[in-house]
Amino acid sequence: MSKPLKTIFYSVFAFALILQIFSDSQAQTVEAKIKITESNAFVEGKFTDANQTKNVTNFSFLKSYTNIENLGARVSDVNLFDKSGQKVNHKKLVDGEFLADSGFASWNYKSDLTMPKNLSAMAHVSWISGERGILMLGDLLPEFTEKTSAKITFELSPDWRISSVEDRTGENVFETADVEKAVFYVGKNWREREIAAGSAKINLIMSGEWQVSDDEMANTAREIFAFYEKLFGGKPFEKYQIFLGKFPPDIKTGRWEAETRGANITIFSSEMNFKTQSLQRLHEQLRHELFHFWFPNGVNLAGNYDWFYEGFALYASLKTAVAMNRIRFEDFLDTLGRAHSIDSLQSQKRSLIEASKNRWNGANTQVYARGMLTAFLIDIALLQKSKGRNSLSEVLREIYQKHNLFAPRTDGNTGILNVLQTRKELQTIIERYIKGAENIAWQTDLEAIGIESETKNFTTKLKVKADPNGRQKDLLGKLGYNNWRK
Repeated sequence: MSKPLKTIFYSVFAFALILQIFSDSQAQTVEAKIKITESNAFVEGKFTDANQTKNVTNFSFLKSYTNIENLGARVSDVNLFDKSGQKVNHKKLVDGEFLADSGFASWNYKSDLTMPKNLSAMAHVSWISGERGILMLGDLLPEFTEKTSAKITFELSPDWRISSVEDRTGENVFETADVEKAVFYVGKNWREREIAAGSAKINLIMSGEWQVSDDEMANTAREIFAFYEKLFGGKPFEKYQIFLGKFPPDIKTGRWEAETRGANITIFSSEMNFKTQSLQRLHEQLRHELFHFWFPNGVNLAGNYDWFYEGFALYASLKTAVAMNRIRFEDFLDTLGRAHSIDSLQSQKRSLIEASKNRWNGANTQVYARGMLTAFLIDIALLQKSKGRNSLSEVLREIYQKHNLFAPRTDGNTGILNVLQTRKELQTIIERYIKGAENIAWQTDLEAIGIESETKNFTTKLKVKADPNGRQKDLLGKLGYNNWRK
């Protein structure tokens, strides 16, 4: 999934200095050359506008991303130069942060891109190993206080290829409008295919041998993207890229990690025991990650609203699986029951808004489980109030179209709540679970749609009533109860 960069400045002085320097600046533009040798990147860069170099003395790199720490320690051999090319002295404050004695205009340094020991990081940060690698400019280039465009030239081994959705302007030369969202896949011996999905083009890269065929991978991506494009009533980007890579063979069955950044999806996965399980897992991965092309990547919303774009992504993925006959309705209920069990066992309840602020400090489970349950309750409330005519789908479409990338920048929690609060039937859910931290009390909601809940030994089980009435059957149908008959 695409997650916001978590930047930590260890020097209060340096942070204040940056604010002072760039308070009147506009979007920045840089040029950089990135040379890849074995597991290292040698980077040369410069500001393209002389006005950008005035009093710039802080040179820093991303130090932490999600729960991946010590990224700044990868940077070494830093050299800074002024506009005339003279070397500028500097000192290291902490790993990944340097302070120059005077303003600088260009730089070079080395970045160690050895594959992370924590393999869960493979989908989230830059690395090079063997015949493949991933270069994410958000951690490979220095940090910039403004949105930064760049012209990037790569120097690779002659037998290596490079692929990206960024604009290619020459051989291994690209231009990007936003370095934080730019991702490049480099290496050899992968398979590449362009597929038409809805009205979009997706470049699909497959690395390694899988039980699932390339055609099955392509068809899975195509059908899910087209489903979401119809759901949201449009698409945020023109070009997309999906990379499917295998974890090393010693990684246990079923493990996977994914990142959706900009218009790029990166998935690393181990195999399942059987092909049918592997195909089901691929469908699950793509349902979740493709949702992120729209939320949060396709909207101009800011801040910590992970409860929405992660929790609601889980629910949307689950409901989509039922609609596409990938899972049974019983599986749908079983997943919601397990989420309820997880949420019930949390000793310290947080509102979804608070949980999102503390997602990487112990609240990640609540963001996912409680967020999914809240999406389910909102779906029920909308279906019940409208007698099945409206559902969560209409809300998702409205939020996307109101806050797409061409809309003004808005706080995510504010923008989403403003839409939800226009529907009176959602007020209780908003106050209890999004703004509040009450236990999930859903018996009345479930009764309205003909579902029963039973909790034994801290485990919640959901099932459809033995004899639901006519209205309950209609609402169950809207959730996908009889979809397998279609």
